[in-house]
Amino acid sequence: MSVWLAAAGLLAGLGCWLIISELIPTGPSLRAALDRLDSAGGRADDHVPFRVRLGRHLTAIAPWLPVPAADLRLLGKDSARWLVTKVGLGAIGLAVVPALAALAGLGGHPVPLAIPVGGMLLLGALMFFLPDTVIHMSAKQRRADFRNALASYLDLVALERGAGAGPTEALEAAAEVGHGWAFVRIRAALDEARKASQPPWEGLARLANEIGVVEISDLAEIAEVAGQEGSRILQTLNARSESMRIQTLAATRAQAGARSTTMVLPISLLAGGFLVLLIFPDVYRLFG
Repeated sequence: MSVWLAAAGLLAGLGCWLIISELIPTGPSLRAALDRLDSAGGRADDHVPFRVRLGRHLTAIAPWLPVPAADLRLLGKDSARWLVTKVGLGAIGLAVVPALAALAGLGGHPVPLAIPVGGMLLLGALMFFLPDTVIHMSAKQRRADFRNALASYLDLVALERGAGAGPTEALEAAAEVGHGWAFVRIRAALDEARKASQPPWEGLARLANEIGVVEISDLAEIAEVAGQEGSRILQTLNARSESMRIQTLAATRAQAGARSTTMVLPISLLAGGFLVLLIFPDVYRLFG
């Protein structure tokens, strides 16, 4: 009996730890960045953490497993580690219900076979897809923050262009002004393009494909036209920045409206419970 209780406690603790590690936002992974910069193709397997090696084996064994690569790159998470967490949570979900059913059977309360089997499949599926939901929600908020920072970046680029700077100088100088994580990603993309002897708009286009923010592609196209054809882009940048702010304001208003709508049900339930509490003594005396 104590062995089953210990096993159930260990599984529950491991599941809680994995869930909390996915819910708490973390900073960019330095190891993942170093792996991308390693031109030799990565470290030896002896120096790679076990979790990363296990994730690579899972990717090789089951390449059909869906991995939100753009969301993970945006959040700075390693895909191999995330895949191990996903599969581990699914395995824990499959094991918890049979363990509880076994404990109930040992305690003299046998459970029909259909209940643990159905609960095992349901809980396993829910915990298997839980990391996808968490990553999707975190990446959605992260992209919204990036778009807000990008609107400010467009204004800075327009100011640099208005001061007479060229397209390349305007993009790089504007990126040096901000200190948020979005400006850090933009500076990194521009530095990578400069080190590769490429124009900066190619670095911005590559960043847009990596993290899934299409607005950066628009900026890259505007800068490319200005760099190749020498056209004036000051009004275009200002119009694009204003358009992004209008879209952000509309999205914020829609989100606030949705939250206000979802508050109707809890308030109604609270009011109903208060009314029941008020009339319960009278009803009890009437029928008692």
